[in-house]
Amino acid sequence: MAKILYYDASCGISGDMNLAALVELGVDFDYLCAELEKLNLHGEFKLVRKNVLKNGISATKIDVVPLKSQPHARSYANIRQILDSSNLSQSFKQRAGAIFRTVAQAEAKVHGTDVEQVHFHELGAIDSIADIAGAAICFEYLFEKLGVSRVISSKIELGGGVAICDHGALSVPAPAVCEILKGVPVSLGRANFEMTTPTGAAILKVCADEFADGASFKIEKIGYGAGNKDAAGFANVLRAMICEADENLNYENGESNLVVHSSYGEVCKQILISTNIDDMDAESFALACEILRENGALDVFNRSIFMKKGRMGFELNALCRKQDAQNLKDLIFTHTTAIGVREIEVAKTELKREFARVQTKFGEIGLKISGTCQTQKAKPEFDDCKVAALAHGTTIERVRKEALEIYDETRKTKG
Repeated sequence: MAKILYYDASCGISGDMNLAALVELGVDFDYLCAELEKLNLHGEFKLVRKNVLKNGISATKIDVVPLKSQPHARSYANIRQILDSSNLSQSFKQRAGAIFRTVAQAEAKVHGTDVEQVHFHELGAIDSIADIAGAAICFEYLFEKLGVSRVISSKIELGGGVAICDHGALSVPAPAVCEILKGVPVSLGRANFEMTTPTGAAILKVCADEFADGASFKIEKIGYGAGNKDAAGFANVLRAMICEADENLNYENGESNLVVHSSYGEVCKQILISTNIDDMDAESFALACEILRENGALDVFNRSIFMKKGRMGFELNALCRKQDAQNLKDLIFTHTTAIGVREIEVAKTELKREFARVQTKFGEIGLKISGTCQTQKAKPEFDDCKVAALAHGTTIERVRKEALEIYDETRKTKG
């Protein structure tokens, strides 16, 4: 059975609500705080956790408390530097970077500027950096320690009324929220205040594999994350659940990413976007591929082809989740010379995946484990092996060999 993280976003989502729900769900709070220290922000903030009641529902509330004066604004480049220079894992940097980048692109689109020129006010504040970095840490914990393999969300409630921000009074949903959630199912008007923030919207847009209200699963754990405001008639909380999906997992709308479980793993519906290019220099083409990978493409691959009049060209292919297809098509038109793309729905069989860590003489090494007992494959994480090899003056191959031998010995001992 697949283990999934399911979000009930019928009361919206914000960064702090998400942290609280995932901590109540099982992410170790002390671990979260210790990992946030690796951002090297030198004691700029701390997390405070408390239990609250929201319309009779017991929930967790997490506040980010600044410990020193903060810069009024931080640039997107500054935020990327904070993430890249941290002592956190590469997967953390990719996930947190993708969430920040999603908000940056939305803000740039709304304000008619370039992404690199975006300066964040509310988002750049220390609480939002903590919320997004904390979300990435929590997801890694859920995947590696609690066995979650997929993230699914209900449609997202956005709220209504007017919100006050640095740009003045804005109708809810805010323009950035609308931009981020293009192609995602949403609802409006449950309360007369902002129920989904740009940070919350970006977390789900980047991290959710599917958006669907109807699903079949068995609930294992439930976590409630409290929002700041109280609402009449319902509890303003984000509910997150760890669930086991049954073998015939099926959604009411018939458009789930998860179709069926095979003997190898999950068969997934994804979108393959393709285009042919013969009038673009190689350096710009390589940059375009990198941009696609950084913005939701699950895979980007290319083939050399002959085009009309015998010209050499490239076939560009990007594989993605359904909700990311429109954004990737926009990026292809923006960053390549393509004037048209093809897209088809494909079925992809994925081996089941989990993660493990082993202690070697070169330090702790992570491994990605995929498949079943008959087809199981173990692969040491390259970044861990690279760091260990450089630190000990040895080769990556020796580190890999040591990690695999210890992993095999551990399996035999347990088995």
